[in-house]
Amino acid sequence: MQDLTKQQRESVCRSAKHSRSLKNYRSSYKQSGFSLIEVMVSALVLSVSLLGILSLQLVGMKGTQQSYMKQQAMGVIQNTMERMSANHQGVINGDYDSLDSNSFDCTQTKPSCTTSSCTATQIALVDKLTLICGYGSSPRTNGVKHVNASDNVNFSGGRLRVSCRPAGSCNLGDVKVRMDWTERALGEETPQPDFLELNLRITAP
Repeated sequence: MQDLTKQQRESVCRSAKHSRSLKNYRSSYKQSGFSLIEVMVSALVLSVSLLGILSLQLVGMKGTQQSYMKQQAMGVIQNTMERMSANHQGVINGDYDSLDSNSFDCTQTKPSCTTSSCTATQIALVDKLTLICGYGSSPRTNGVKHVNASDNVNFSGGRLRVSCRPAGSCNLGDVKVRMDWTERALGEETPQPDFLELNLRITAP
């Protein structure tokens, strides 16, 4: 080094500094990057998290569907109770007994009570036709039974049943109203049956 000129010594020093800077740059570059394994692990964690969120959403949607179906069933039962309460004589006569929407004939002529008085039996028939078959003719609306493919039913796939308690004895006004339906329950892949049932006594107004 003593035989080198001043200019040569300065050149050697600059080369050494440049070499050290390059090594430091490469070292910091390697430290700041991500390996392929780290990227794959991160992708796996993200995928598991997304699957968990989707599962929660599915559970929430099924729960909402169950609540909606029960609310619809309760609405049909309440409507049935109100109509029977307004026609106590029809209840004790047995005009609502053994009602089953699955076998009910929606082609029956609905009595017209706007121009003349209806008997308790006729009022019961109007109630049953309205509850099960709905309003209108084509399409029908707000019933629980499809008469035509274009009908807009109030409770698709539902089954309304009314019976006296004890069976065949309606004179006390004790009745059972039941609504059956199927729905996709939580944790089940296929639709499962469900129902709401209410026992009550219809008293004279």
